[in-house]
Amino acid sequence: MKHESIDSLLRGRTLLLEVAPEDADYRTWIELSLQDELKPAYPFRTDSYAMLGNSPYSNHCDHNIAAFKLRKSSFFASDIENDFDTSYDKVGSYIKLNTLDELIKYLSENKLLIDDFTDSSNIDDYPL
Repeated sequence: MKHESIDSLLRGRTLLLEVAPEDADYRTWIELSLQDELKPAYPFRTDSYAMLGNSPYSNHCDHNIAAFKLRKSSFFASDIENDFDTSYDKVGSYIKLNTLDELIKYLSENKLLIDDFTDSSNIDDYPL
């Protein structure tokens, strides 16, 4: 079972999924990433301008020790559309998931699929 999204997570990328907001005036995302202490270090033996983020040779976290954090955040849609500074009042607290199995179970219980998440570098509207 090979998931591109899981591979991106293990390489230290942040994934996002826009979900239906509870209030029509907002836009809501779920943010998913490795816990900070498990994010892979940038390799030392590269030029400072080298971009290895999507390289198959970039460092990654072993899936056996991977632990994740997830949060739900909402922002005023009008602030985003008008390029205003957004309010962070509705940025949720992180939920910690200590294994890949816990992550998959949590997503399943909330009717979410890991493959629906997108690399945050491909999303311009997310304010964080």
